[in-house]
Amino acid sequence: MRTTQRSSETARPKGSLPQRQNGATLIIALVMLLLISLLAIGGMQGSILQERMASNAHDGAISFQAAEAALRQAETDLMGSPAARLTAETVDLLPTPSDWDGANPAPAGTGNAGGDVSAQPVYHHAYLASFSGSSMETGAGAGPFYSRFEVTSRGQGGTDEAVTVLRSTVVAPQ
Repeated sequence: MRTTQRSSETARPKGSLPQRQNGATLIIALVMLLLISLLAIGGMQGSILQERMASNAHDGAISFQAAEAALRQAETDLMGSPAARLTAETVDLLPTPSDWDGANPAPAGTGNAGGDVSAQPVYHHAYLASFSGSSMETGAGAGPFYSRFEVTSRGQGGTDEAVTVLRSTVVAPQ
């Protein structure tokens, strides 16, 4: 019969833990968890920034479309209404159109930009000059006379912080 001797260090019951642990595995796991958390937070901040940029771009596009709607309405009014042309001939030009708040001086009219805007767009028109449609090159006589008007429109986006001011020149028959 054989007898074997086991030392107390090697003879431990199956599944038991060692008496002394250093904890290095725990520290490494916590550091890895911290790094993963920092990466996740950075990714979320980047996503939030991109969402804000997309929202601002959308707001800017809405304000541009609103200003375009008012500009087209003003051009239609000037081309189709002699009364609008007569009114515009008595109105002064805006000194700095980019600073126009849409209220002072009073707008000549309002465009319709739908419900996505914080305020409906407005426009201002003023008389610039008159000219003849005759041609100097061909020597043709006096042709029809035209009036030139400056049109300024102001549109707001979904918020009052997104503002677009557009200008155009309209040539209308007298």
